[in-house]
Amino acid sequence: MQNILTIPAQGCTLGLTLWYTSVLPSLLPFFILSGLLIRTGAFRFLNRIFAPVLTRIFPVSSDGSYAILMGYLCGFPMGAKVIAELVAHQHISREEGSYLMVFCNNVSPAFFVNYICIAKLGFTKVPPILFCVFYGVPLLYGYIYGRFFYKAPVSSHNISGAVRSVHTGASLVTQKQVSIHRIDFPMLDTCIMDSFTTITRLGGYIILFSIIAQMLTLFHLPVPLTAAIAALLEISSGTHALSALPLTSTPIRTALVCAGASFGGLCTCAQIISVLSDTDLDLKPWITGRLLLPLLMFPAVLVLLSPGPVLPGCW
Repeated sequence: MQNILTIPAQGCTLGLTLWYTSVLPSLLPFFILSGLLIRTGAFRFLNRIFAPVLTRIFPVSSDGSYAILMGYLCGFPMGAKVIAELVAHQHISREEGSYLMVFCNNVSPAFFVNYICIAKLGFTKVPPILFCVFYGVPLLYGYIYGRFFYKAPVSSHNISGAVRSVHTGASLVTQKQVSIHRIDFPMLDTCIMDSFTTITRLGGYIILFSIIAQMLTLFHLPVPLTAAIAALLEISSGTHALSALPLTSTPIRTALVCAGASFGGLCTCAQIISVLSDTDLDLKPWITGRLLLPLLMFPAVLVLLSPGPVLPGCW
C-alpha cells in the first residue's frame, strides 16, 4: 500500500524536476523570442540565409524554411509551436504546415549529444556518422514525402495580402514580402503569456507521464518489456531504460536508443498535439511519420555503425 501511495509522488517529483530544471529554461526563451520574430516578421532575416538552400531541397515557401530551422535546432515541441504560429498568422498555408509537421519535430542536437550519446550511451565523443544518420533519416523522409506525396500550393498570401516566395517543383518565384512590425508592449505581453501557457501545458504532460512511468515498477515486468514501455511513454526515461539493457552489442543498443528517441514517446506526442490544439492541421501525415521513423532509424543506425567489409563502423 505504501508503494502505491509513494510512487505517484516520486513520479510527480521527477516530472516536476525535469520540467523546472530542463524544459522551462531551455524552451521558454525560445518560445518568447520566436513568437516575437513571427509577429514582427523579423524571422525573414534568418530566411535570407537559409531559405535559398532549403526551398530548393524541400517544396516549402521561404517562410516555411524558418520552421525547418527552428525544428531542428530547438527540437520538439518547438517545431510544432513554430508551425502553429506560422499558420495562425497566415505566413504559411494549412497544407504546408501539415507537410512541415512530417519531419520538423525531432530531438534537439543538445539533448541528443549531451543526454543520449554522452550521458546514456557512454560516448566520449559522438561519432559524426551517428549524428548524420539520426538527423539525416527524418530529413530524407521529409524529402521523399515532399516529392511524392505532397503538392505545394502555387501561391501563398499573408494577412495583408502580400505574396511571398513559394517553391514549386524546380521553380522559385520571388515575390514581395511584408514590412517589419515594431515590437510594442501588448505584443510582448501576448508572447509571454502565450509562451507560459504552452510551457505549463508541457509541464503537466511531463508530470503525468512521469507518474505513469514510475507506476511500471509495481508490476515487476521483464526488463526488456519495461524498457520498451518506458520508451513508448517518455523519451528521457525510455532512453535511460533502453541504454541500460544488458546487450553485448553496442550497435544494437545504440540503434534501439536512436529508434526510441526518433519516436519521442507518447508524452512528446501529447505535447505536440496540445501545441497544435488551436489549428486545423491534418495530423495524419505526422502520425504516420512518427510510426515509420523508428522502423527506418533502427536498421539505418545498425547497418551504418556495425563493423563490416562494406560499411566499416566506429566500434
